[in-house]
Parts: sequence; C-alpha cells; structure tokens
Amino acid sequence: MGLVTYLGSNVPLEELQKMTQGAIHFTEQTSDRLAQTTVQHHHLQTHYVYEIELNGQLDDLNPQSKIETPVHYEQARIALQQLHTALKKVIPTGDIAEVYICWFGDEEEDALGEVTLSLQEDDLPEVHTEERYLIRFTA
Repeated sequence: MGLVTYLGSNVPLEELQKMTQGAIHFTEQTSDRLAQTTVQHHHLQTHYVYEIELNGQLDDLNPQSKIETPVHYEQARIALQQLHTALKKVIPTGDIAEVYICWFGDEEEDALGEVTLSLQEDDLPEVHTEERYLIRFTA
C-alpha cells in the first residue's frame, strides 16, 4: 500500500509532464482505473483524473514534518509551488483543478481536510496537509 496523489481537471493534462520538465510525472504505478474512478466519485468535481508523482510528497506539508523532517517539508512545499505554476498555465479562467492525497485503498474514506488555493496568486500561503486531503486550485 502506497501513498497516491490524484490530480483532477476538466481539461486533458497529458502535456503537463513535458511542460514541467519532469517535476510532475503521470503514472499508474500504485492505483488502477477503479481507484481513480472512486476518487473521482467521492472527492473530485472534475472530468479527468490522473495519478501523479511529484518531487515531494504533499502530505509532508504539516507542522510535524516541518520540525522533524524539514528537508521533506521543503521538498513538498517546492512540489506544491511547481504544481501551482504548471496548473496556472493550463487551467482556464473560471475552472478548477484538484489534488487528492491518500493511501492506496483509502479512496472511499472521508477526506480529513481541504484547502482552496487561487491560481491567480503568485505566492502560495502556508498550507498544512495530511493523508486523505483535498487541495483545490481555482483559476
């Protein structure tokens, strides 16, 4: 069982991997189509769902990681900024993109929290996440 990051959007995002020069990897190593459909049904409001890997685990954006593993916290912060910057270029005004983080097999479980971030802002606020967490980007 591994931690999975799902990215949902209303527009196809396959070109995102090329645009970010490897900072965002589209993969199907951990999840399967059923898991993606489950996440889409229970947590996301988008037409497309992808499993992605980032250069940092977004569940490390929490106060405990900031203190105990500051390197992981910083990698997660940079990964969130890279994702934000990339989505800003491809998500149309008025639309959304969503990221859901959970352990594989926990796709049906209730989310433990969520945050909404604007793609119109350049600077991201400090974000605290954990497993089973939804990050919504609004354009």
